[in-house]
Order: sequence, then C-alpha cells, then structure tokens
Amino acid sequence: MNISFKKTALLVAAVVLFSFQNTFAQEATTISISKPDQEVEVSPNIYGQFIEYLRNSITGGIFQEDSPLSDENGFRTDVLQKMKALNTPVLRYPGGTVTKIYHWEDGIGPRNERPARRNLIWGGVEDNHFGTDEYIKYCREIGAEPYIVVNMGTGSAEEAANWVEYCNGTGDTYYANLRRKYGTEEPYNVKFWSLGNEEAAREDAGRLSDPEKYAEESWYFAKLMKLTDPSIKLFVVADPFKFDWNDPVLASLSPIVDYISLHWYVGNSPDDPLAIYKNITRFDESLTELGDYLQQFPVEVENFSQWYRFPPRQGAIKISVDEWGIWDNTCEGQYNLDCEYTWKSALATASFLNVFHRQAENVTMANWAQSANILGAILANDEGSVEQTVYYPLQYFRKYAGSSLMKVDVENMPLVAADQTVETLDISATFNNENDEVCVFVVNRSDEEQAVKLDFANSTKATATLVEMTAPNENSRNAIGEESVVSINEKPVKKNGAIKLAPLSINIVVVR
Repeated sequence: MNISFKKTALLVAAVVLFSFQNTFAQEATTISISKPDQEVEVSPNIYGQFIEYLRNSITGGIFQEDSPLSDENGFRTDVLQKMKALNTPVLRYPGGTVTKIYHWEDGIGPRNERPARRNLIWGGVEDNHFGTDEYIKYCREIGAEPYIVVNMGTGSAEEAANWVEYCNGTGDTYYANLRRKYGTEEPYNVKFWSLGNEEAAREDAGRLSDPEKYAEESWYFAKLMKLTDPSIKLFVVADPFKFDWNDPVLASLSPIVDYISLHWYVGNSPDDPLAIYKNITRFDESLTELGDYLQQFPVEVENFSQWYRFPPRQGAIKISVDEWGIWDNTCEGQYNLDCEYTWKSALATASFLNVFHRQAENVTMANWAQSANILGAILANDEGSVEQTVYYPLQYFRKYAGSSLMKVDVENMPLVAADQTVETLDISATFNNENDEVCVFVVNRSDEEQAVKLDFANSTKATATLVEMTAPNENSRNAIGEESVVSINEKPVKKNGAIKLAPLSINIVVVR
C-alpha cells in the first residue's frame, strides 16, 4: 500500500473518530419534568439556620454590643441584613453540644445582672447578654420560627417545662409573669422543641448515650413540657445509620415524637477530590432508608391513654436534618471550625439542597450549621461582614423553590470523567402553585460545559429564564472587604432548546 495513501486514510479515520466522539460528548442530557402521581409538599423549613454559643457564632457574629455596626438591641445590622436576605423560615438555638451545660434562666432579665458562665464545651466565657428574649426578637426581625433545644445533660425536666411556660404561657403563672416583667406581654408561641442534642455522643459531655436511658429520660421531659403546652412539636435524637439507637428510641417515643433529628456534615478529602459528592449521595440514600423505616409507625396513634392528659402525635413522623453543612480538616482553628468556603463548597451545598427537595416526602426541616463565623454562611469581624460562597445557593434555592415536588427523569446522564462513578449533573425540580412556575435546579459539577434539554410533559408554559451562578474556579472564595467572586446572571433561554450550563455552575431554570 502506498505510504502517503495509508497516512491519508489514517488521518481521515482519526477525523471521523474525533467527530463522532465530539458529537457524543456534546449530546445533550434530556431532563424530563412531570407532575408526580401524588402531590408531595416541599416544606420551606428545609431552609432553616442554626446558631450556638460557640466562640463568635452568636457574640461577635449576629450580636455585638457597643459595636458601631450594631443597633440598639446589639444586633449586627450588616449581618442582620444578610440574614433577612436568606428569608430564613426557622432558626434553631442555643445548640448544639453546648445545650448540655446551658441553663436558660442565666439569659433573662437585665443584662448587667445576668451571670457570666464558663463555656465548658467550647471554651471561653459567655456573658449571657444574648438570651431567650434577644433570640426571639432576632427571630422576629428575620421572620423565622424559633426552634429551641433543651438541656438534658445538666438540666431537668422541670427546667425545660419552665422554659416552655416562659415562652408560651398565657396564664397568671410565675414564668409567664416573669416574661411579662422583662418586657413581653404576649407569648412567644415557640412551636418546635428538641429533647436534647446528639445524646448518643458519649464524649460530648454525654450522659444519655444508652438509647434506653435516653428514651426513659425523654418521656419524662416530654410529659412535663407537653403538660405545660400540649400544642408543641417534639424532636428526638436519631441517627442516619445506627438503627440500634433508633429502634429502642422510637419503639418507646413514637406515640409523641413529631420529628427525628439528624446531623450530617460533609467535607473534601485529599485522597479523593469527589468524596464530598459521594458523601452527599450516601446521605441521600440513608434518608430514603429512614423514610421507609418510619413507615412502620402509623400516621394515627391509637390507644393513647387519656391519663397522659395531653394528645399524642398528630400525623406521620418526619425527618429534621437539624445540623448540616460543609466541615472538613481543611478548615482552621479549634476543631477545624473556621471555614473559608470555596466555590466547590457552594456546589456541594447546592447538591445537598437538591437532596432535600428530592426527599421532600421524608424531610420537612433542615438547618444549615451555622449562620455566622463558625462553619458560617456569613463571616463577620469588627470591620464588616461578607457572604461566603455557600450563602448564594442557600439564598437562591430558597428564593425559587416551589411548594411541591416535580418528578424528574434523566436520559444520557454524564459521569465525571476523572471518576466515572459520580454523576456530573445533580438535579431537582419544584412547582409553585401560586404563580404556576416550574423551577429546575441543576448543579454542573464538571469543569466542562454541559448541554441539557428540558422536556415538559403536556406543558403550555412559554418563557424560561436561566439563573446562573459561577465563580472563576472551584477554589475561589470570598473575603471581608473584597468584591465577591461569585457571578450571578439571569438570561432568557429556549424552553425546548439545548441549554448550555457553564462549567462548575449552579443553575436554576425558571419556566413560566
């Protein structure tokens, strides 16, 4: 064979092969969106936040007396503005592990008369100038429902019930009158109350790490708290994987528990750059298993003794992911709690939020841990504050998330080239009944552009807008006093045409 002819043939073959591969690589992923057979509500409470007495999470974060950046309440106005922009529906307080040593009566009354206490969990001293009344006022400022965790470590059931009375009491009783004395006539109507925090953790000043013991103590706390206010909703400590804990706890407490409380943090790994996404997938799978597990407890509680003198649980037991976020050994400070989040952290946060959408039937509350400084969505110091990269998916998913879940089917889902086990695109979709709007949330985890086509069954919706969030690279991060690295653009797209998703991007396609 002629040498030049052979070279030409090989060249033509290579061009054809390259063209085929390139065409295949550019083939769009089809995302089919339809209404499910049964409507599934997406609770706004999955966009909750969490604050704890942990170094500068509260004092020096959301609250800083005598700062020129604070108002007459001591609330940092710059941080307050950012919290309001998150439109937070729930704010969990006061912890966290610190609840095991926190006594709520230290934080009421005139500030100059409140006792300063050593923080035996996290170190330092708490002056208790931010207490129950300040917390409730802060909730009202940002429009959030309060959610309180009671002390089951060094506290008593009576102390917990007194806290319920202080917050919710309407009669002529001691603690209701104490609230009035300190300036608030109307009750706070705190609906959500958790029976402890991570009680299985023996090391964290744990006293109730035996599930049988925890269940027994929880029953007594629940009795006194429910007798004080029968309308409150109760949360009990559970575990996403340890059913040897869940089984005895729920076998005992299922007649009165409204939520099980889970915590889940994910982080990066130096050995596996995709570990953060794999851990989110693992958690997604565990939520499905837990949802199936909870089916054994009937929606309606039967044969509940009238002598309890309060009603049983009303409705199915739901899941609350009371603490979630990004936490790994690349963060600095004590216990690696001081995190300057990268854009990769934001991509993981958006993937987490997609999980909560997809798990809407099981998960009806989730609280990002924490709001400011410590693993914070917001960083603050004496000079100012800044939204971290993770702030933006929290803000924009909350802004666009609808009230019910849409069914999503995907064809031609690509895998991340470097691994071939992690899906390049992470997707959820919701429907807003008020404005007849479908929103499709798509995270592109790849450093390459991806093309998607949206297929809406029997849809007459005419317009579509792409809300696109990007950053220069996955290691980009924000800093106080500097311009944000995050770019947010809105642009019209063709509903039925291919939509190009930027590399390493968070995308919301709004179809009206």
